[in-house]
Amino acid sequence: MATLVAGTVGALITQRWSDRRETVAWERERQRERERWAREDEARTFEQRRQSYVEFYEALKAMARTAYDHCYGFTEESELAEGWQSDAFAKLAQLEFYANRPVAAAASAAYSAAWSWGHFGEHDAPDDPSFHERQEVYDAAELEMLNLMRQSLSIPEADLTLPPPGYARGEDHGGEGEQD
Repeated sequence: MATLVAGTVGALITQRWSDRRETVAWERERQRERERWAREDEARTFEQRRQSYVEFYEALKAMARTAYDHCYGFTEESELAEGWQSDAFAKLAQLEFYANRPVAAAASAAYSAAWSWGHFGEHDAPDDPSFHERQEVYDAAELEMLNLMRQSLSIPEADLTLPPPGYARGEDHGGEGEQD
């Protein structure tokens, strides 16, 4: 009888240890799975952020080009077309969803500067001093936004002595670079 009890108790203890090992192993596997999902989510979000930055940057550059062309008289119409800023505005809304606060604020400031440049600019009046003032405001806002975007995406600067993209080296423009 004692042998039967000892065998049963031994089997129960062995089963309990086995269950604990299995539970620990199962919990460890679940934790690994959660970590993998978190990494995948983070990578997906990073890619969506990167894409929203690039798409907004391209739309903003197109918007600024429209303002520049309008003020220089490179367009036939004396007024900007209805919705000339719409694509950049839509891309800004998407960017604000994925961006951190400094990038979102800088993107909004760059958008506002480009909008102001085009909206308040006179058609075919490149010698108007306010044209160049608004262009400088836009250039500074765009550069600030671009630097914050690159920082947010952890894009390293290879050589900090080089001028930022879109700006010429060694030219003095009152502290601002000249667009290429």
